Amino acid sequence: MYIQDTDDTDDTNKFTYSKDIADSEFQPPPLPEVLCWEHELNKPLIGTIVTFSSFEHEQFGVQETVIVERENGEFVSAILNDYLQNAMMMQNGDIGDFIFIENQGQAKSKNGNTYNKFELVIR
Repeated sequence: MYIQDTDDTDDTNKFTYSKDIADSEFQPPPLPEVLCWEHELNKPLIGTIVTFSSFEHEQFGVQETVIVERENGEFVSAILNDYLQNAMMMQNGDIGDFIFIENQGQAKSKNGNTYNKFELVIR
């Protein structure tokens, strides 16, 4: 597993830090095949945070992601919507931390809008 040293970074913006690393001359060793987490209902993504990344989606723009190593050695990438990004920052999610993300289905906001409800736990 590749662990990045983040001691010299601002803990409030790990996504920008990951982009800075990607833009620098230093490049971490490539990960083995990385699967996409499909945000399936009640099928959580559980493992250890390996790195943060992003990609440009043709319709939705820049999508922030977290890459997680599962207990079985699989590497899985999960898109972090605004809620998950905020929860990640509030819980100080960092490389090497245990992460649990679960899609708990759809819910309605106070103003009646439907959204996907997630639980995110960092240890």
